[in-house]
Amino acid sequence: MGAQLALVEDGRVQPIAVAGAFLLTKSGRTREEYKRDLRHYLTWCAEYGLDPFTQKRAQMDAFKNWLMGHYSDGAVNRHLSVVTGLFKYAMAELEDLIFRNPAALVDRQRVSNISQATGLTFEESEQLLRGAEAYSPRCSAVVHVLLLTGMRVSELVNADVEDLGEERGHRVLHITRKGGRTQTIVLPPSAWKALEAYRGDRTSGPLIITSTGRRITRQGIWDMVKRLCRRAGVRPIRTHDLRHTCATLALESGMSLEAVQDLLGHADPRTTRRYDRARNNLDHSPSYALDEQLRAIAVRRQAATVLDEAVEVLVDEALREVLATAELVAA
Repeated sequence: MGAQLALVEDGRVQPIAVAGAFLLTKSGRTREEYKRDLRHYLTWCAEYGLDPFTQKRAQMDAFKNWLMGHYSDGAVNRHLSVVTGLFKYAMAELEDLIFRNPAALVDRQRVSNISQATGLTFEESEQLLRGAEAYSPRCSAVVHVLLLTGMRVSELVNADVEDLGEERGHRVLHITRKGGRTQTIVLPPSAWKALEAYRGDRTSGPLIITSTGRRITRQGIWDMVKRLCRRAGVRPIRTHDLRHTCATLALESGMSLEAVQDLLGHADPRTTRRYDRARNNLDHSPSYALDEQLRAIAVRRQAATVLDEAVEVLVDEALREVLATAELVAA
């Protein structure tokens, strides 16, 4: 009864209260994203003097047209999905007052199912890792983990030192995926080494911290990667491109699409593999193959450098001999 009275006053639905109650069903970053999109919807309704819960299809189409003038097709669909969720919640909680979900009737924008993100090549990735190692231990740890495991920046930001561990001989990190689901991911040798060098003797608290000891933010990591790209001579990328790179290079390394989907934690039933996955996703983690490929590139680069130096020495010696011979002839 209390909840009902909070959502309705004098027989009128209270949009802000309903939106707030709806947001309570979400958590973390999802709640923040929903809050932002609902703010846009409620602000639009207020500007045009419309009741958010008595809309008809025509008004919702008008809202969509407004969105199209400000956001990408994907963002338009996301806004409409959030508003649809709000109406569904209101219909369930206030079934005597709200009967329709006009947002569900609005046509969604056609969005390509082909990713437009470019990601990095193996050579560019190795160059970025090398630059990160030269930049700072923290930058090295962040880039190694994001690139080799494909985890989301928010998942790394929210990880704690206590989430590090070992299972069946694998170095692992326990992370919380979108929606609150937990997953254990492999930390291949390079990522583990970078993390160990960075965290030092810290045994608790946030895994990645600022210079003041506070938990780093997603913006902080974005700024770090942007500066690193400039210093390392790598074309500018977004932090999410590291996740895309991980997936692309893992597939190029011969890992199956199914294994990469497991690594990235994409929502997918795959019920027939439920028992298999718990045993195999550590042993066959694509992170190992990706780490091996990048280390091999580093070894080849070092060998090429040594060879170039050796050739340069031989050329110098040959040139000196030629000059000495020329002087003797001249004499």
